[in-house]
Order: sequence, then C-alpha cells, then structure tokens
Amino acid sequence: MLKDFETNKPVIHTQRLLLRKLVASDADDLREWLGLPEIYEFWGRKASRGEREPELLFLPPRETKRPKVNLDFKWGIELVEEHKIVGILEIFDIEDCRMGYVGYRINPKYWNQGITTEALKGAIDFLFQNTELERLHANANVKNYRSNRVLEKCGFTKEGTIRQGKMVREYCDYNIWGLLREDYCAKK
Repeated sequence: MLKDFETNKPVIHTQRLLLRKLVASDADDLREWLGLPEIYEFWGRKASRGEREPELLFLPPRETKRPKVNLDFKWGIELVEEHKIVGILEIFDIEDCRMGYVGYRINPKYWNQGITTEALKGAIDFLFQNTELERLHANANVKNYRSNRVLEKCGFTKEGTIRQGKMVREYCDYNIWGLLREDYCAKK
C-alpha cells in the first residue's frame, strides 16, 4: 500500500545504482549539475534557487498546523561505484493512490549511459510489485529525444502529442506517455 511508504521511503538496488532518499551530504554532488541550464532545456522552466543552491533543499520545512501527507517518491540516483548522486527520479502528484507522474533529471556527464533507463525500470518494478498504483504517466517535449527514448525503453506507450500545450511554464509540443500495471504484468 502506498500509505505504508508515506514516511518510510524504500531504497531500491539495481545493477549499478542505488535509489535512495536525498540527504544534506548530497548537496555537493547536486551542486555540480542540478542548476545547469541544459538540465532544464526541455523541462518547461528554469532552475529554481534551491536547484542552483542545493543546500537550501535540506533546510527544515516551516511548521504547519497539520502535517502534510506525502505519497510522492523522490529518489536520489546514486552511482554505487562512485558513491555519487548523479540524478533524481520522482513519482509525484499521485492521485487517489492510483496514478502518478514520472520525472527525472540526470547529470549531463552521465547522459547516454543507460542510467535513467536503469533507474526508472527499478522504480517501475518496485511500484507495480509493492503498491496499488495502476498507472504511471509522463510528458516529454517532442524535441527531447533522450527522454522520449527512455520512456519507450521502459515500456511506456506514447498515447498522443499535445500541440502547443503548456508544459509547466512553457508552450511547446509534447508527447504524453503512459504505462499501466496490466501492460507491465503482461511483459513480465
């Protein structure tokens, strides 16, 4: 059940990677790449201050009256051989414990090495084997060939293209990708 992972997020091991919670000591690794403009070329926005200054991401949150329920998953992608955070993978905006969006960012030094595909496949395996999620979906700018290819290699189906739609803060053409639990199970 997703609620089982509300406070205790899982650690996922793949052949070369460890998907784990980001911690303050990861700020130096993140500083190397998280604020680079090429990361956000197809993201629909520029890097935030926290992304340009990652130590800000680890400040304690402001107190609120009621603790916020957080079913989202945010993993740092650690390249085990180097003990280094080289990416971030998120499953966010989870609706009714049924579906969620996929997002990822990788240090450009590690592009074209299969890291994103390996990380996403590990997350998909975990989510469809251990939670009640039925659907994962993602949007990718049509010009972002790398991201579209990752989604295809991970079993997502291209469900359509939005022409001149708004993706975050930018108007562009973007593809809509989806992966259903039944598609995942049929391929296993």
